[in-house]
Amino acid sequence: MSASPKSLALILASIGVGLAAYALVIAVAIQPPALGWLGFAIMSIVLLGLGALAPIAFELTRVSAQRPAALLDHDHRLLVIADSACDEKALSKKISARFYGVVAVHLVVPVRVSPLHFLTDDESKESQEAHLSMLTAVGLLQRHGLSATGSVGSDKPLESMTDALGSFPATYVLLAIPPEEEAYWLERDLLAKARALTSVPVAQVVISSAPPALLSARRS
Repeated sequence: MSASPKSLALILASIGVGLAAYALVIAVAIQPPALGWLGFAIMSIVLLGLGALAPIAFELTRVSAQRPAALLDHDHRLLVIADSACDEKALSKKISARFYGVVAVHLVVPVRVSPLHFLTDDESKESQEAHLSMLTAVGLLQRHGLSATGSVGSDKPLESMTDALGSFPATYVLLAIPPEEEAYWLERDLLAKARALTSVPVAQVVISSAPPALLSARRS
């Protein structure tokens, strides 16, 4: 997984500010020789490199494939992993039109967090947003005549998928994400990585984002 350019810029900018402040203190208090500045430059490059790789390394440690739930019959069941920003009406129409023959649909909405989530205190708001999106979409799917259930996933889309596959005997997985310019930073290359984690067929569909007024209401 790769973080978005904006998220990487924030991380690298934070490290850069810290290094600049540290360099100023060294220059005033210690006044090191040229060799000392060379060492500082090398250390700075290493720290910036680690900062750029940190989001990727952290994400990889959080994803682990589970054994899929055993299929007890030949009925088709659909697992949907949907971004909380997706328009629920568009999503439900797409699912009902494309997968009308399935006997059950389970919708998982991962919690959408920012790259600097660990510095904020928005966990309850982020979980609430995912929960409201899930309830809305499940209700719409049921109105379309589908047997639908739902749950809120973790803050990792792939982890949410593998966790759900461990309990829901899906025969097909659908990833629903917003347009690329609005996609969640952990959804980069999601389809390829999802297919690498399971033998269940996985497809991806782009769903327009919910109206800004609705998204703002969920987050308030």
